[in-house]
Amino acid sequence: MKRSVSRTVVLVFALCSLGAKECTPGSGQFDQDSGLPFCHTDPPVFCAAYCSGVRQVTFTSACSDIGADKLELLFELKVMEGVRQLEAQGTQVCPAADPSSFVTPCSVDIIPQEWPNQDHDSCQPVPPGCPMF
Repeated sequence: MKRSVSRTVVLVFALCSLGAKECTPGSGQFDQDSGLPFCHTDPPVFCAAYCSGVRQVTFTSACSDIGADKLELLFELKVMEGVRQLEAQGTQVCPAADPSSFVTPCSVDIIPQEWPNQDHDSCQPVPPGCPMF
């Protein structure tokens, strides 16, 4: 029996099968006209994992933003542990490069936390919940 694997969503479906939640991107509501950058969060806004090549999981550059701390590290560890578990079961994660399919911190139950004491005159708060932009 010949098996085929969808090239576009293997990482997302694979990690979702390990218990990840909200594995499809949604749209967040924020004030696009404010012109202000988002306030710092851990994990940072736009932090995500995606397939950059065959068997290559890559984290976006936002994951190493100034706000990154313990929650961002936990996100990377959860993603890589999920990848190791799937590969140990014989599931090929990232059969091809696909930057359009991604896993966010919220996909693995890590809710971004805004750093305290930020001046909201200089930055806009990130929408509550798990927005993916």
